[in-house]
Amino acid sequence: MAVVVLAALLAAAIVVLVLDRRDDRQPLEISFGEPTPGGPIQVHITGAVAQPGVYEMADGDRVVDVLYEAGGPAPDADLEAINLAVRLHDEDPIFVPRLGQAASGSTSSVAAMGIAPTPININTATAAELDALPGIGEAYSRRIVDSRTSNGPYTSADDLLTRRLVPRATYERIRELITVGP
Repeated sequence: MAVVVLAALLAAAIVVLVLDRRDDRQPLEISFGEPTPGGPIQVHITGAVAQPGVYEMADGDRVVDVLYEAGGPAPDADLEAINLAVRLHDEDPIFVPRLGQAASGSTSSVAAMGIAPTPININTATAAELDALPGIGEAYSRRIVDSRTSNGPYTSADDLLTRRLVPRATYERIRELITVGP
């Protein structure tokens, strides 16, 4: 009989401990959205730089910061063609042109940032070329190429929205960087 009472007390103690611990738990909060300001971002710098590549920077750093992180400009870099003071954002592609290489007459904000001024043709671009666009990545680039193959060429850059291939926010980031013609 004592064994049964002892077992019942032990079982009751275990139940109380389990219930007590469960009440102390805090709900897990998951938030989706923009990276925390100052947090790490990835930026791809190419062109006339000593060490082109992808660099981890702090959100809000400037083009000049990633330029020097990449070993500085090449001797023939045309630094007058880009705005070195522009703040960086996650997935920004930065292109540093060589002297004489910058697109003439370009006044777009894209060219001012130092991002490649030549738009990418979404009807002929490879998945790798599309992947380099800000916010696109491997999954969206594959969807763009697959839709082009399945449904025919794009007649307008807006087809990325009408075919529901990318979110509107992503489209707004790349619309100056893409074209459907030569």
